[in-house]
Amino acid sequence: MRPGVALILTPKLDLSQFLPLSRELLGYSPAKVADGITIPLQELAHQLVCVATFKDEQAKPSVKMATLHFDLFHAGFLIAADERDMVEILEITGMPFTLTLTLARGIDAAIISGSLTQWRAAVRVACDPETSLSVGARHAFNSIYKILCKHGLKDLFDDLQVTEQQDHTFLLENRR
Repeated sequence: MRPGVALILTPKLDLSQFLPLSRELLGYSPAKVADGITIPLQELAHQLVCVATFKDEQAKPSVKMATLHFDLFHAGFLIAADERDMVEILEITGMPFTLTLTLARGIDAAIISGSLTQWRAAVRVACDPETSLSVGARHAFNSIYKILCKHGLKDLFDDLQVTEQQDHTFLLENRR
């Protein structure tokens, strides 16, 4: 069984509070950079750019420019995996979790939550060619990578390229 992964916890910046208060305190809206991008950002990416612009009015309209603020944003994933794969997944993340048995024999379910900095590090370690993981555990981290990219956070990994493997997983390797 391939592990199942779903993003279930995301940060929610209360823009109705944050933007007016920031405008009053700073004299500008931190959303001006994020809103000015021609291709609209996904919600989480938009929030990251708003926080980066809060810190620096001249911030570039990119998630990568918000790297210093990744610890402010947390994400939680619900992961269902073979109990042996789950051990590897929990070891790699090193994040707070809650774990339970499922109806299916030998399958565990966990909610794992951490900052974007922690998730970025975990995915990089798990998908590194030097890291030896089971196919199931690597598949889980491949899924996390894809979900983060889907939410507009591909810039977290922009220095890496995907290298497909014969076992239907992929590695993330430094661009040459």
